[in-house]
Amino acid sequence: MFSLGSDAARNAPQFVPEASTRDWLSERLFGLAQRLGPPAAAPRVIVDPPGGASPRNFDSLFDMLCGVQDLVGQGSLDLTLVEVGPGDAPQIPPGFEALGDPRGQMLHTLHREGEYAVLYNPVAFRKSELLFAAVARELGRIAIHQNGGHLGETDPDVWEAEAEIAGIALGLGVWLANGAYIFENACCGGGCGIDLRSLRTGLSMPEAAFTTALDAKRRGLSRRIVAKHLAPTQKAAFKKSWSAIGKSPTPALAAGGSRAALG
Repeated sequence: MFSLGSDAARNAPQFVPEASTRDWLSERLFGLAQRLGPPAAAPRVIVDPPGGASPRNFDSLFDMLCGVQDLVGQGSLDLTLVEVGPGDAPQIPPGFEALGDPRGQMLHTLHREGEYAVLYNPVAFRKSELLFAAVARELGRIAIHQNGGHLGETDPDVWEAEAEIAGIALGLGVWLANGAYIFENACCGGGCGIDLRSLRTGLSMPEAAFTTALDAKRRGLSRRIVAKHLAPTQKAAFKKSWSAIGKSPTPALAAGGSRAALG
C-alpha cells in the first residue's frame, strides 16, 4: 500500500487518510484524470461487469475485459489474455515487457509494440471483489501507458498506486474500494483459498475510499449513487471521506473544480 499500512488502517476508525496523504491522492487523481482525457470525464460510476455476472473462466473473463475496455475508451486496443497456473512464476512472452511490478498480482499487464497481454491466475475467479479490483487496476495501468506514462516518479509502489488511481479516474472506484478491504484484511470471509498475504495492492482501503469519494465529487455525482454499491465498511469510509472533503477541500479539488474543468 502506498502510505497507510494495514495495522494503521485498522486502528483508525475515522477511516480518513491523514492530510498529506489526502493532498497527494488528490494531486494524482486530478493529474491523471487530465492526462486520460474524455474517458475520465464522463459523469458515471461502473458497478456491474458487462453481462452482469462475475467471470468464472477464460472466455467470460476475456469478454468482461473487452466489455469494460469499451466503456473506458480502450475498445480499439489489441489485448491478449494469458493464463498463469497457480504457483507458476510470471512468464513474459518474447518481446513483451511488464508494465509496473508483476509480483504479488493476480492479473498483470505486459506490452509489446502496441500489443497488450494480461496475465491472470485462475485463483482470481474465487473472489469476485478481488477480480474486479484487479481488472480496474490493470485497465488503469493501460490507460496511463496509453496517455504519456506515469506522473514523473520511478518508484514501483507509486506506480501501483497510480494504476489504481487511474482506475478510479475511469469510473471503477467502487471495484477498487471493495477489493481493497479484502486485500488489506487478508480475509475473504469464507475460506476462498487465496493466499491474500502474498498479494500486493497500491492503495489501502481508506485511501481507495477517499479517492473514490473525491472522484465522485470531481464528476459531480451524488454521494448516494456511489455509496449504495459499496460494502458496509467501505461505505462508512467513503461517507467519512465525503464529509471530510466537504469541510476541507484538497488543493487540487479547490483549484480544479468539477469534471467540467477537465474539458
